[in-house]
Amino acid sequence: MVNVHIHQFAPDGAVVDANAMEQFQKQWGAYQKLVDSDVLSHQAAGATLHQVLAGISRPFTFLDIACGDASLTKRALAGTKGSHYHGIDLSEPAIELAAKMLDGVPYEVDLDHEDFVTALEQRPEPADVVWCGLSIHHLVTADKLELMKAIRGATGIAFVLYEPSRRDGEDREAWLRRFLGAQEPTWTTLTPEEHQQIVHHIETSDLPETAADWLDLGRKSGFARATQLFVDPTDGLRIFRYDV
Repeated sequence: MVNVHIHQFAPDGAVVDANAMEQFQKQWGAYQKLVDSDVLSHQAAGATLHQVLAGISRPFTFLDIACGDASLTKRALAGTKGSHYHGIDLSEPAIELAAKMLDGVPYEVDLDHEDFVTALEQRPEPADVVWCGLSIHHLVTADKLELMKAIRGATGIAFVLYEPSRRDGEDREAWLRRFLGAQEPTWTTLTPEEHQQIVHHIETSDLPETAADWLDLGRKSGFARATQLFVDPTDGLRIFRYDV
């Protein structure tokens, strides 16, 4: 059974308004096209996560931060010993999509529309494995560290992170030119409006760290070991594993 726990931010518990829903659907539709065409290496990311999960020989609990529609993690959990899934997202429409995606899976499911840090701090016990994909890079470095400290407190075995990454010595502007130069020609399924929407989002919101800094943030957060698991063909996206 899928248990959906909705935590409204508005004092009166008002539902998401029509305009917010429309904006989410537009942005999610454009993002989903990129996922479906695999230009951001989601298939490899899911396969890498699956390898981590398949290596756990006992039943384990799984926490999905910024879960979106949970499609990547549903595939990654298939055939593993996952016993409980907990997805968190700031978007209520995303939670509703995840509920439909996870209907009928063979493990227990809880979904929360809630602030990440609040949800992490309120967990009664750590999740064995924590996953977060393409979400933490929107924070400045100090806030990344604070969130990763909260994630460390909520992790029992390992935290797996999938994020944009700069090369050593590469500043944000150089990364933007290189990343967009490699990515934009592959966005053939986007409309001109969607294309501009994604570019605007990346130019105004993406704050990637270098690989060395991503690893260092994990160690500063209290993880005992930090390793890199995957680099995408553009050298712009990486997956890291942080062990307790």
